[in-house]
Order: sequence, then C-alpha cells, then structure tokens
Amino acid sequence: MDRHNCTDTISGAALSSALPLSWHGWFEDGKVLLDAELKRLMTTLKIFQQRACSRRQLLELDEALRLDIGLSDAQIQREAEKPFWKE
Repeated sequence: MDRHNCTDTISGAALSSALPLSWHGWFEDGKVLLDAELKRLMTTLKIFQQRACSRRQLLELDEALRLDIGLSDAQIQREAEKPFWKE
C-alpha cells in the first residue's frame, strides 16, 4: 500500500485559491475588512452628526415655520431631546 501526501490530490492552483497559505493573504484580508469597517463607522458618525444638527435646527424654527411643517411645540421638543444615536 502506497501512502500519498494529501496535497498530491489537490492541484496547487486549487489549494492556493481555497486558503491563503501565508501571512500576506491574511494581512490583505484584514486590510479589506478594516477598510470596510472604517467606512461603516464614518457613515454612522456622519448620520449622528446630521441628526444632532437637524434637531438643533428644529429648536430654532419660528412659529410660522413650525406650523408650516405641521409639528407642535411638544413634538419638536420631544424630537430635539432625543440623543443623536436614536432615530
């Protein structure tokens, strides 16, 4: 009975595409994931900033504009008091 190395049955191309066999592959994958997470974080921070700004601006509306958009003083106050991380 002849013993064979497991890699004898898998071509080199198939093996290298299935798993990164060096730290370089893992490093590149990590960079891609980190980049995606940083973009997601920046988008979230931008949304938070926009919410905070919009809520401050609501408080600055005069009575005519408040009536025009159809919000009562109580509704505007409730919206303005929400933390920036809540929709």
